[in-house]
Amino acid sequence: MMMRAKMSWLSLFLLSLGLFFRWAENYFYQYLDENGVLQESWFMPLAALSLLAGGIGLVVVAAQWICRLVSSSVSGKRGK
Repeated sequence: MMMRAKMSWLSLFLLSLGLFFRWAENYFYQYLDENGVLQESWFMPLAALSLLAGGIGLVVVAAQWICRLVSSSVSGKRGK
């Protein structure tokens, strides 16, 4: 139970961090130079990695919760 709560909080933190990186990329560092080339910073890849890791973490937590729910309902039916 404790590990699942920690993973949930970590996943939510990573999602929030990814959203912040995405905002920072759009607000501060994205511009066209004098040659018309789009200049970007490292915030975009950091945002993508943070959002991906946070999303995967939440999917894992949800899958564990569903498995535990199904196994408890199956074991409850066996006792009857």
